[in-house]
Amino acid sequence: MGSQSESNFGNDALSGSSASNSARKAASSTMFDPSGVELPPKYYLDNFRFVLDHVRALYADILTAQESAFADDFNALSEDAQCLYVRLLSRRGDWFRTDKLNYSEISDINAAADELAAEEFLEIFDSGAEAVQQDAAALGLFTRPEVASCLSGKGVRSLSKAALMERVLEYRKEDSSECEDLDLKKLPPTRVLCVFGELEMETYRLLFFGNLYQDFTEFVLRDLGLYRYEDYRIDTDSRWCHSREQLEQQALYYELRNEAGDLRDLGTEALLQIAERVPDETDALLRRRTQRFLADIARQIERSGEAERSLSVYERSHRHPARERRLRILVSLNRLEEADQLAATMAERPYSEEEHQFLLNFVPRKMKHNAGLCESLIEKTLAPAQDILTMPAAYRLEHGVERAVALSLTDAHPDDHVLYCENLLVPGVFGLAFWPLLFDEVPGAFFHPFQIRPADLYDEEFTAVRETSLEACWAALESQSSFEKAVWNTYDRKFGIANPFIHWGGLTKEILELALSRISTEVWRGLFRFLLKDLRNHKAGLPDLIRFPAEGGFELLEVKGPGDTLQKNQKAWFAEFHRLAIPARVIRVKDEP
Repeated sequence: MGSQSESNFGNDALSGSSASNSARKAASSTMFDPSGVELPPKYYLDNFRFVLDHVRALYADILTAQESAFADDFNALSEDAQCLYVRLLSRRGDWFRTDKLNYSEISDINAAADELAAEEFLEIFDSGAEAVQQDAAALGLFTRPEVASCLSGKGVRSLSKAALMERVLEYRKEDSSECEDLDLKKLPPTRVLCVFGELEMETYRLLFFGNLYQDFTEFVLRDLGLYRYEDYRIDTDSRWCHSREQLEQQALYYELRNEAGDLRDLGTEALLQIAERVPDETDALLRRRTQRFLADIARQIERSGEAERSLSVYERSHRHPARERRLRILVSLNRLEEADQLAATMAERPYSEEEHQFLLNFVPRKMKHNAGLCESLIEKTLAPAQDILTMPAAYRLEHGVERAVALSLTDAHPDDHVLYCENLLVPGVFGLAFWPLLFDEVPGAFFHPFQIRPADLYDEEFTAVRETSLEACWAALESQSSFEKAVWNTYDRKFGIANPFIHWGGLTKEILELALSRISTEVWRGLFRFLLKDLRNHKAGLPDLIRFPAEGGFELLEVKGPGDTLQKNQKAWFAEFHRLAIPARVIRVKDEP
């Protein structure tokens, strides 16, 4: 059938117990109630078949003969055998006791297991088999009392299950027939299954999702109504992978990440060896991943006290904070000529807003020898306007500092509207106004039905390859009426569909109506231009509150509690507010004595 891997697939993903980070975020930000939604008994089988069919339709030329045969052999199984296989493949581990399996939709579990064994999808052992008794994972299927019953001797009753298993495995290394303290015949008689197929399914999952962190939970969240996706075309033109080499390079990246584990546990030499094996960048998708990985490796080498040796690894990463760390190290080593060259390059074309903000802070403090560069990086904008608001600490703690300020301002000016907006309003309106840009069907942007955003959203070339849709979005902003029409039209048609810039629960009609009526299209254009400069970083850092005075207009308010300070991305936004002449200020809350 296929390779006999001893790794599980999905960690219970098919039964919905393990969600990816993106799925969890999505589930918490939608407006749908899953109560009362009942999934079909064999929903997991339908989803599994869908993945096999989807991958074979898009990537048939990339699959090996063995991987194609895996799907053919699976489809030839009886439905009971298919159900049991998917159930087992979705659970944690490779070893299972048949007497502990209970799936009501499978008519005969033992018969299904026999069929799977005959077709080499799994292997069946009895509890007395050496393969079971010498494998910690297999032995772990048995309870502590069951393992303890096989052992005699002093102190057995007081040992934990882990200690008992360690003793059994230690005895098994020797000749257990001569060990009077061990009698493994006392293990309960049961059939033990070892499931195969992880390697093939890992390939299918990687081709389907384009990553190995998403799993079948995405299907469950969709079917429960917790997460709705835009309807975009997926065909061979939209696939992310175009060659076997590209697939293998991606697989190598994940293999290295898995091998590395927690980087903090590795020494410098081991880290350098892993960095050396990180694959070349065959595509933009791999480039994003490997460059982040290399930056992480270099950072750990630096933390271990080998800063100079980390430089060569940092140089391979073209992603923030790789150049920031290099500049810090070069300055600390007094390699000032190299530092000057690097800083000039960064200033001319920063990777991101974070890198730009770093330069504004670091160069004037640590590179005073370079007067010209320092002068060019001095902020030309004023510090944001600030007001002090004093209130009882108990009141602040009871309501939360943002709501406490909103209540205080409303008490002082009852006819004003003060609403929470932080990263909801500006990114949300952007998501509505630029929906055609975000979901433009550019080749390689959408390749499976569970994407909340295009794969290249944060790439430097994102807008360049979507000039037509970008121009259409800007055209809608030429007048107030066309802008409002475009926003409301998208709001009504797309409400609840996942969008990386919209939190539907927070983008209420009240705040949207006020914002569209009070904020001019000229201001919106300025905000959107700044957002488009760095979509990853600029979608956050916006002020907490927006105030709509009774007399008209608006004002953005950033609330800072005692001891809190402006973050880098918040400073960047306030600098932009100054350039755009947008009314904005910081309200610092102090506790009453």
